[in-house]
Amino acid sequence: MSFRIERLELEHIEGGARVLASAYAQPPWNEDWSLDAAIENLTYVIETPRSLALAALDKDQVLGIALGTRQRRPAGPVIYLDELSVLPDRQGMGIGRALLASVCETAKSEGCKSVWLISQRDGVLPGFYANNGFRMNTDLALYARVC
Repeated sequence: MSFRIERLELEHIEGGARVLASAYAQPPWNEDWSLDAAIENLTYVIETPRSLALAALDKDQVLGIALGTRQRRPAGPVIYLDELSVLPDRQGMGIGRALLASVCETAKSEGCKSVWLISQRDGVLPGFYANNGFRMNTDLALYARVC
């Protein structure tokens, strides 16, 4: 399979939104993203200054996306990766790995010290991220509050 990684542009928003909605509908997330909500999320990231929005494309079909924002931390700038999604029928073909590599290359070229992300502790995702050089930080916890 051949694909290329490029910046996600407005012309690919709907395809990227379909990737996000279909990937997150699967386990372990089982989330019900509407196409409108996914389009809004992608558009917000693209329109945010110094954001990072990448797409894996085969011709004009969006196969996967990576969305992040650049943030300043005391040790220097980092990329916070909000979303990494690949079409369910294209997972396991190296698309996610290629997107992560491109995120890290872009982060480094823009002077960022690291890439941060939040994901599941159990299931296949920890192994996927570990195989791509990410390590779980045991000093941090995710806090959430229902409002």
